[in-house]
Amino acid sequence: MTKEERQKIDELVMRTFTLAYELGTSLDELHRQFRELRFNTQDRDLEAAVINLEHAFFMTAQSINILKEQTRNVLIPLKKAHRTGE
Repeated sequence: MTKEERQKIDELVMRTFTLAYELGTSLDELHRQFRELRFNTQDRDLEAAVINLEHAFFMTAQSINILKEQTRNVLIPLKKAHRTGE
């Protein structure tokens, strides 16, 4: 692995983690607001629609977690290259 490749991977990994953090924070805030709306409404149709939306928020959060996990996996070749002196 070249020095340029390592630098590019480092940059992309940091950008990905920053994006995942920002998305997760915004997602949590929106989810909290919708949950509050669901608990405060008397409209059963709205409640059902918001429950479905909350499920979509959950699935999106899971996708963000997978993104972070796979991003961490990209670091493995970097660590191996560093140990072997490549």
